[in-house]
This record gives sequence, structure tokens and C-alpha cells, in this order.
Amino acid sequence: MLYRLMILSLLSCSCLAQDAWVASVYFGGAHSLNSNVHLDQAALGTNLRFRNVAYESQSFTSPPYYGGYLGRHFGKHFGLEVEFTHLKAFAKVAQPVAVAGILNGTPLNTTEPMNTIVQHFSISHGVNLLTADAVWRQNVLNKPQLRVYGKFGAGTTIPHAESIVQLHSEEHYQVGSPAIQLAGGGEVHLWRGIFWMAEYKFTHVPETVGVYSGTIGTTLNTNHVVTGPAFHF
Repeated sequence: MLYRLMILSLLSCSCLAQDAWVASVYFGGAHSLNSNVHLDQAALGTNLRFRNVAYESQSFTSPPYYGGYLGRHFGKHFGLEVEFTHLKAFAKVAQPVAVAGILNGTPLNTTEPMNTIVQHFSISHGVNLLTADAVWRQNVLNKPQLRVYGKFGAGTTIPHAESIVQLHSEEHYQVGSPAIQLAGGGEVHLWRGIFWMAEYKFTHVPETVGVYSGTIGTTLNTNHVVTGPAFHF
């Protein structure tokens, strides 16, 4: 029995010491901060700015929030990863907001629900962030069973926006905007090369998507909390 325990211990230490690749699939929740929304429909004579629009993420409704990454570590601390995050954002269009600009050629400066003009605006099939991340990790108290790490990533988005503007609907995948993220988290060893990770991340996306006869632009600054298994091999 002691011999078997020693063999299992050596195998476990070997996996912890030699792992170079890491992969994870995670789930969690996110919240995008309030931001201004810019509606530009030049052909219709409309150029409006809605102030301090609130969002909800509906992280646990279908399709749910999820993500994953695949990376390689070079030495003890530094690594590179490719990461995908399925973030959602739904504008709360029924809430009154300040709106100013030009609506169909007529000046407008008032406070009213956004849905008097924009009946629906969401990116519910995903902002879909795709980033390349630089990772720095460190064992806690020199023990490979417990690790902390930080990430910086940059990339793009592949948004699927849904909108109804002045009663005209639009829905499809679009060419996205640049995205950046900062993240920090930790991993605890479970068995062999399997860890469990928990992570906080902040993402910044100045997104612009097409709507009927124009575009909508907004900045999605989002807090994320995620968790899931991480496989080192």
C-alpha cells in the first residue's frame, strides 16, 4: 500500500512540475457598467446620444455566459493563451434617460425612455470576445498545488447584435471592435493535472454595430467572475 501511495505521489508531482499546456472551460456571471449609447442614422437625419444607459447580462439564461482558453507556459511563470468569452449585454430600454441630438431632422433634448426610439438593443448571442493573453503565474509558498496568476489580453469581438430602431429590426453577426482585458485568479490542485480555477476579469470594448440605416455605438466596461476546471498537461 505504501509503495502504491509513493508511485501516485510521484506521478502527481511529475504532472505538476512538467505541465506546459493548460486548457479550461468556465462559467460565471458578468455585469456591464452604465454607458452612453450613440445612434447614428445619417440617411434619416438622426444623430442621438442616450446618456447613462443601464445594462443587464442575463448570464444564466439561454444561451448562458461561458468561456474557455487554451495556452502554453514557457518556464515556471510566463505563458500565452488564446481565450474566448461569450458575454451578453441587454440595454434596459424602458428606463428614462437623457437624450439629445437630432431625430429625423428635428432637434431633440429631453428625458424619456429609450424605447420611444430604440425599442430593443442587445448583444444576446454574444459580444464574443476573442483575445490573446499574456499570463504570469506564481506558486503560493512554493507549493505547486496552489497557484495565483494575472493576465493581460487584447483582441477583437464577433458580436451578434439584435436591435429594433424606430420599429425596424436588425439581427446578425457583425465585424467587431478591439477588446482588452485584465484578469487575476487562482487555481487549486484536485488530482493529477486537474485544477479548479476561479477568476475575476475586467473587459473594455468600445463596440459599434450596425442597425437599420445606421449604427449604434457604446462602450461595454464589464466585470466578470468565472470558475471552472483547468487541465494542465
